[in-house]
Amino acid sequence: MLTHSRNQAILRDLFALGDVVVLLLGAIVASLLRFDTFFPPDGFLVPTFMAPLVYLMVMVMVRGYQTLNPETMQIGLFRLLTAQLGTYALLLVFAYFAKVSEDFSRLWTGYSLLTGTALLIALRIGVFVWLRRKGIAGHFRPRVALISSAPEPLIISQLRARAESHSFTIVHNHRIVQDEQAGGSLRDALLEMRSAKPDIVVMAVNSNDKIRYADILDDIGAISSDLVEISDLNEGQTGDVASEWVILAGLPFLRRAMRPFGERGWWVKRLEDILLGAVALLLLSPIMLAIALAVKLTSRGPILFAQLRHGFNGETIRVMKFRSMYVDKMTDTPEKVQQARRNDPRITALGAFLRKTSLDELPQLFNVLRGDMSLVGPRPHATAHNELYRTRIDGYFARHRVKPGITGWAQVNGWRGETDTDEKMRQRVLHDMFYIQNWSPWLDIRIMFMTLVNGFVHRNAY
Repeated sequence: MLTHSRNQAILRDLFALGDVVVLLLGAIVASLLRFDTFFPPDGFLVPTFMAPLVYLMVMVMVRGYQTLNPETMQIGLFRLLTAQLGTYALLLVFAYFAKVSEDFSRLWTGYSLLTGTALLIALRIGVFVWLRRKGIAGHFRPRVALISSAPEPLIISQLRARAESHSFTIVHNHRIVQDEQAGGSLRDALLEMRSAKPDIVVMAVNSNDKIRYADILDDIGAISSDLVEISDLNEGQTGDVASEWVILAGLPFLRRAMRPFGERGWWVKRLEDILLGAVALLLLSPIMLAIALAVKLTSRGPILFAQLRHGFNGETIRVMKFRSMYVDKMTDTPEKVQQARRNDPRITALGAFLRKTSLDELPQLFNVLRGDMSLVGPRPHATAHNELYRTRIDGYFARHRVKPGITGWAQVNGWRGETDTDEKMRQRVLHDMFYIQNWSPWLDIRIMFMTLVNGFVHRNAY
């Protein structure tokens, strides 16, 4: 059942973090009441820090964070109490078998249980009251975008009617009407849909419109959301191996694509980018300064070169690189980009070395820290190349469902350099889609390790 949202995931994660803090605070209050000291005695440090961890484990098991709802003030009291009592029961059983139960203060244990429970409840009520007073309690609903052919299908009408009762928000609703402005209005709708950042995109487009607006509808695949559509059995759409039946507001849909990285993976990956990107920038800054000086001294022109490329959600970003070409021979424009080729006369002697070793890509660490790119992900292509290959390769734009990376699964598997044939680009896209569908922090670490071990030099890089 599709009922999740990015904001809900953030709320649950923040509550989990807050629970750990208030449980530690409860242990401190219990120490003040029992021992008249701020910190628990040495013999009580283990249960003080173990209790929050066990509590989180039990809360996940009983799905205690799934029921939180600031709109209805639903704090999940029964599951909270179950988790607290279960936590202390487990700790007491552990203490009994470890033969240390006699060393525990029953009064401190009782104080810790009561104060911790009271603080957990107070935290939830306090946050929910604050959210309601700020008028943002409804921001944690799943955000749904609709796109359908006219006349509006019955299932879309039913979905809109059930929005309030099933607690989701329709952030965009576009209906394709057959007139001269249909294509332009559909493009405008796509831009609005991207800015709305929906959690779920629902498509109910008939086969004629799918063919007529295939290029535009293909861009919807770049939106980082769950993509579902209705199944028209009359047109033979009974699902395929890439689809699965899902339920939204009690209505059946076919899921064509899942949101990359799940509910929490996006902030795990962002934290990974910030920490590792900052370390990499610090370690590589002497090399980057030396390269900047060499670029300035060996040829006329700026040190850095910025190129427009499509990034996350299909939006245009400026990707930074060390300049590797002569200024008077740089003929690239946003509409036309000539790929570098072997023995390219536009490339300087220093630039040839930088491109061969991929050192010209190092300024993209600033793009990573700024949030435009990631350390690992599909390599960003020039906007002109995207416009070319989107019409040649099915699902090409879906690689923009995640942030582009400095290195990627395609690159460490040899698919880098000039894409002078459609097959080379198709292999890149296939490897990019494998990465998106199978992402994990361990896959990122594996790709970064392979990048370092195999070196930055590659026979296809020039």
